[in-house]
Amino acid sequence: MKTTLKLYTVPNFSLYNLLGLLLLLGFSNLYAQDVDVDSTKTNNTQRVTFSTIPNNREASLKPYYEALKNATFGSQRFSVFEQLAELHIKKGNTDSILHYGNLYVKELGNWEKPDSEKHLHYARAHYFLGIGSHFNGLLDKSVEWHIKGLQDAESANSNEFQYKNKIGLAHNYILKLESDKALEVLTKAILDFGTEFPDLTIKSIIFIGNAHLAKQEYELAKNRYDEALRMATDFKDFEKELSVKLELGKLAEAQENYEKAFQDYESVRNQALSNGFTAIYFEGSLLLAKLYYKEELYKMANIALSFAYINAIDRENLQFQREALIIQARSFAKLEDYKNAYAVMTQLFGINNQINTKQQREIIKELEIQYETLEKEKAISDLEEEQIEKTAELERQKTIKNAFLIGFLIILIPIIALLYVYYQKIQTQSELSRKQEEINIQKVASLKQKQELDLIKASMEGQDEERKRIAQELHDSIGGNLAGIKLQVSTLTSESNKWKEINGQLDETYQLVRDISHTLIPEKFKQRAFSDLIREYISSISRSGKLKIGFHPHPEADLNAIDEKTQMELYKVIQELMTNALKHAEADNVDIHLSLLNNELSLLFEDNGKGFDVLEVKEGIGFENIRSRIKELNGKFHIDSSKNRGCVISIELPVKTTSHEI
Repeated sequence: MKTTLKLYTVPNFSLYNLLGLLLLLGFSNLYAQDVDVDSTKTNNTQRVTFSTIPNNREASLKPYYEALKNATFGSQRFSVFEQLAELHIKKGNTDSILHYGNLYVKELGNWEKPDSEKHLHYARAHYFLGIGSHFNGLLDKSVEWHIKGLQDAESANSNEFQYKNKIGLAHNYILKLESDKALEVLTKAILDFGTEFPDLTIKSIIFIGNAHLAKQEYELAKNRYDEALRMATDFKDFEKELSVKLELGKLAEAQENYEKAFQDYESVRNQALSNGFTAIYFEGSLLLAKLYYKEELYKMANIALSFAYINAIDRENLQFQREALIIQARSFAKLEDYKNAYAVMTQLFGINNQINTKQQREIIKELEIQYETLEKEKAISDLEEEQIEKTAELERQKTIKNAFLIGFLIILIPIIALLYVYYQKIQTQSELSRKQEEINIQKVASLKQKQELDLIKASMEGQDEERKRIAQELHDSIGGNLAGIKLQVSTLTSESNKWKEINGQLDETYQLVRDISHTLIPEKFKQRAFSDLIREYISSISRSGKLKIGFHPHPEADLNAIDEKTQMELYKVIQELMTNALKHAEADNVDIHLSLLNNELSLLFEDNGKGFDVLEVKEGIGFENIRSRIKELNGKFHIDSSKNRGCVISIELPVKTTSHEI
């Protein structure tokens, strides 16, 4: 079955169009001989059309050229550069893209504005240079321009051109077979800017699909292409729709579904041609030609490539020219037409030389721009020097005119300074006097409080000692004698009423002595819980606010049940420790832990004061009294302290919880 081929051209050919047609006429005899062979490779009748696209850009872009002539230097001209560059990107006119990108950068160098105002314009100019270099196959140079554009966009806080330059970077990475780098850049870019710029996000998702396709991850690529197609349809972006469909054709080809790939390429080419998307048309034509080559339809491939090559020449797109010539040379070689294969290879070498020359030219242009910028800066520097000289002369004249005023000020300023110093001195003395008075008041209050504490403590100690002495005398002396007499009387065998009466009186007297000895024990230890007494004491100490005291009894009920003598001694020990902390430790925080476990009472008294060296400092009367009390109760006493680390005192006592029976 034969393949039907329809060839047609469009009027207004350029010189390149004419040369292309002559080239096609040279190939037509080859097609006539072998078309039957090619046609046997396909099972379906296909209708494929090819066309050259007239380059009537001069007419369509004339309004922009007029606007450029009338625009003032600076922002107006930059705006026109951007519009022209965007239009040439859509049409695939690479030299024009690079021309306006370079012109943009050159005029920015001569724009007398601070760098803060230039960053955004440089981000745009470098973006256009990156796109132009990409079209010309200068991928490394394109990467360099996009990185510069990204840096400028970050300095200008421009999210749009950060996003655009990242997309351009990723596109280059994909073509350089660095798909993982491309995926990393695009994924982060979508997270940062995707919601803000949905049209750019469609492009990003397409390129993510391309990266997965390059890695042969077909399912992931298909998912991303479908997502991009839905978005493009929702936003009615027909150009993006065609781009996605072209990528779906590539995916079908990679999966060896050549029939679908043919249909997608041909459909996209025709629609792109009808809507003026020439860059998409070029790419579709190349893909179609490559597929013909893969299917061994070499004649068809050569015809498609010839038209694509003519259009690429007309648009000065070296990258498309290079790709078309590579496949065409292979097609001629497969047809064993080595003469034409050699001719095409010669053209290919020329294209490669042009690409290299353009790369060198870009470097030279960049150096020229840098040189012109330096010259401009030098001219500005000369103007600044001249301005400095004029300013110096004006300053000299002002100095002469103001000499009298300056002399007067020289005399006046020291006087004012002396007055100010004297005033400050008076203020300082007044402030010092006020602070000293406050300190004295605080000292007097502290001394009064200490004196009151000492008096209260001495009074309580005296009362307790006297009560204790009387109770012991009653209990040990009179009580003991009465107990002995009672014992002797009880042993008498006589049953007379007189002995019974005496024995009853002894019992009554013994009970009175017992009651009096118990009554002499401080009333507060009988009427109130032991833990509440300690809390009340702590509260009276901490009212000044200078000392923060923490009290932690456990278990409180068992502690309140210990015998009253132990409570009294322990209360006095805590008083002595607190007095020591107030007088000597200079502490602002004290913690008291009181616990009872297995009939062993533990007291832990800790302060954050200045501490002391246990080996160097001799214990005072307070610690001696504490040791004496603890010793009487068969307890243990331990001090742990060092300089600037506070003090920890631990006491352990064997106790019993009983009633106050004699």
